Amino acid sequence: MNPTRVIEEDVKKGFIALKVERLEDLYWLLSIIEPGDWVTMRTTRRVKREGGRADSGERLPMTLTVEVEKVKLDEYSSRLRLTGVVRIGPEKFGIQGQHHTLNVDVGSTVKIWKKNWRRSHLEIIRRAVESSTKAKAILVSMDDEGATVAELDNYNLSEVMYIRSGLSSKRAERSDREGEERRYFSDLAKTLEDLKGRSGAQVVIVGGPGFMKDKFYKYVQERHSELTKSIRVTTTSNATMSGVVELVKRGEVDKAVKDLDLTKHMKLVDEVFELLAKGSKLVTYGLNEVEQAVNMGAAEKVLVCSSLLFNQETRDRILSILEMAEKTRSEFHIVDSRSEPGEKLESIGGIAAILRYSLEL
Repeated sequence: MNPTRVIEEDVKKGFIALKVERLEDLYWLLSIIEPGDWVTMRTTRRVKREGGRADSGERLPMTLTVEVEKVKLDEYSSRLRLTGVVRIGPEKFGIQGQHHTLNVDVGSTVKIWKKNWRRSHLEIIRRAVESSTKAKAILVSMDDEGATVAELDNYNLSEVMYIRSGLSSKRAERSDREGEERRYFSDLAKTLEDLKGRSGAQVVIVGGPGFMKDKFYKYVQERHSELTKSIRVTTTSNATMSGVVELVKRGEVDKAVKDLDLTKHMKLVDEVFELLAKGSKLVTYGLNEVEQAVNMGAAEKVLVCSSLLFNQETRDRILSILEMAEKTRSEFHIVDSRSEPGEKLESIGGIAAILRYSLEL
């Protein structure tokens, strides 16, 4: 695992220490941390001065280990609240046995202690780490002189190369100019395909000050259909690295990645409903039905609403289903319950599976 996300790990001793790098990590932690776990982190607590009033004292920073009783995601303040009993803390304050709430924010480091780390817990961490270490996006800012190509992950924005267009002046013969444009676009498209394949980037955002970006996109549509699915086109003020930085500052990357995930989940949920409308035997839904399909190795794709994964009453069963899905090489997708496809999936119980084969004789 990447040490920039997993700070320390010794499952045999029962702990993994992680740093929360992004908002999405709070959701993953919510599916991992359970009542009975011990969590150690830096926090603050109001300490009453000796002989002072009950509400007096000052809030002091300290490291506490809390045995978790309740886990809650506060979506409004974008933090995970872990409430429980203090098991380890500075002895001079005499707070062992008292209740305390740990607030986990982006930037927090948490050390989680479990009596038993399930495979599904470790798989969730692995997937979270993988998604953060892959390039998030490839960014391009281009004009008729050239294109600046950069990669963005959760830690760095770095320029990869600058591709010169080699275009003649606009007064050159039209046929010559068109041929030079095709070579320019071909070089850029092949570069993007190669980068995307090596980095695992989800999206390619192409910007620029003029019409060249639109002409490039039309060229890609005609000759590189697979790449087209990942490209989003927008505007920047110039074709240098500062133009690329504009894309990041405007939030174009987060919007594009979110839209891409939403589109993927929408297609999968639509596929489920199309199969149901046809009366196909290659689809099933509902917790019991999907659990049976996964346990039999019949599930090809499993779709789960985030509300089920983050619900205390259903979390254990969902984790078991996802663990078995991993063993039987079934794809699984966690669909945001607040999204349009999530609401649609909720209408049939929040969980469904597309099957490899019919379960009926």
